[in-house]
Amino acid sequence: MDGSITETSELPIEELEARITELCGHLNAAQYRWLLLIREFDRRQGWGDGKLASCAHWLNFKCGLNLGAAREKVRVAHALEKLPLIAACMGRGGLSYSKVRALTRVACRATERDLLNIALHGTAYHVERTVRLYRRARQAQELSREASQEQNREVSYYWEEDGSLVLKARLPAVGGALVVKALEAALAQVPEHEVCVERSEEWPLSHAARRADALVRMAESSLKRPGSDAKTAEHYQVVIHVDAETLSSGAAGRAEVQGGPSLPLETIKRLGCDASVVGVIEDKKGQPLKVGLRISVKEGQRFAA
Repeated sequence: MDGSITETSELPIEELEARITELCGHLNAAQYRWLLLIREFDRRQGWGDGKLASCAHWLNFKCGLNLGAAREKVRVAHALEKLPLIAACMGRGGLSYSKVRALTRVACRATERDLLNIALHGTAYHVERTVRLYRRARQAQELSREASQEQNREVSYYWEEDGSLVLKARLPAVGGALVVKALEAALAQVPEHEVCVERSEEWPLSHAARRADALVRMAESSLKRPGSDAKTAEHYQVVIHVDAETLSSGAAGRAEVQGGPSLPLETIKRLGCDASVVGVIEDKKGQPLKVGLRISVKEGQRFAA
């Protein structure tokens, strides 16, 4: 401070006012530089010697700040890194810490310029009130968006002509994230290569194909009964209709998933290798006349014959 300044009581009121506002700008700029130092100190974890829990605790201990105020200093210091316009203005002394603290609660690159303009032409009270109303409006918007997500949630599916199933889902954000997380977990269990035993060959699977396999694994896991043997396919029951003559001799006839598309006979035989078969005799209208016991695929073929 300049020691040659006349006693403040003798200063004209206009000069006193000018000195106050000038020094306020210096304090704002110094506060900004202080925040930069705090941010860098926290980034390097200069406080992390095992004695203190955070940079805020260090400020509380070393600089005498209230712990709540110290946490705000650290938050604002890091927030300013993503708000260059507000940071530059405070660095020039044009914004007080009070205004900057409020702005950093809501400002982003898209809204920074408009909020800065409000702060430059309003009081700290106006800035706090604007930020409070803005947060309330944004919260209402988020609630409205969440309600819209809930209202528009849906899952639909249909069978393609080649027999494949096409799924389409629209889920709320949280539910969708849960599904993606489960899909990623199941994906870790899917091999990255597909093996052809007959040709002794293998080839890499695309990520999309592996996600499809992971989705099937999710379905298997969901339908699996507690206590069942994980090595068998007795986790669920898929009903497949196949004519006895088709199964026994390979002649043309009905071979289809119930409520779904037709299946190649080889697919049905493969399914029978790791699942049990229940024989059902139906009349011409598809009404069951007799239901047999659960038997193996070979016994099923003899039954069909």
